[in-house]
Amino acid sequence: MTLPLQLDKRHITQAKHNESLLSESCFPNPCSQTNLNYKDWTVTIAFYVALHYLEAYLHQHNFRTSFISHTDRNDYLKRIASLSDRKIARVLDKYLALYKLSKYTRYTACSYHYLGISDLCDCFTFALKELPQTLGL
Repeated sequence: MTLPLQLDKRHITQAKHNESLLSESCFPNPCSQTNLNYKDWTVTIAFYVALHYLEAYLHQHNFRTSFISHTDRNDYLKRIASLSDRKIARVLDKYLALYKLSKYTRYTACSYHYLGISDLCDCFTFALKELPQTLGL
């Protein structure tokens, strides 16, 4: 049996692993670059960084952690944000916006042409800095 603390650490490890990909030369920091390749993948990776930080937080606080889909997880996050958890409430809107944007970039051909640098910077900053700070990770 895997203890919640071990699962928490696994999700943080995975988030950090995904973050490390964003430090590769093909993914320059969108907050300081104007010529970005792979803008669509930057958004997708940022989303999965955020997802794993949220999963770690859920494990730490003994919330439900087994979901069959992103929609299932998002609905659960909305419920706990409205009922009991102020930290989730503070990050939920940005997380859901990042989810929608990453889904759009994954499934809409050439959508990366329409992503602005400020949008990318917002995604990057939220997933790598704001979210883990707000959740205390």
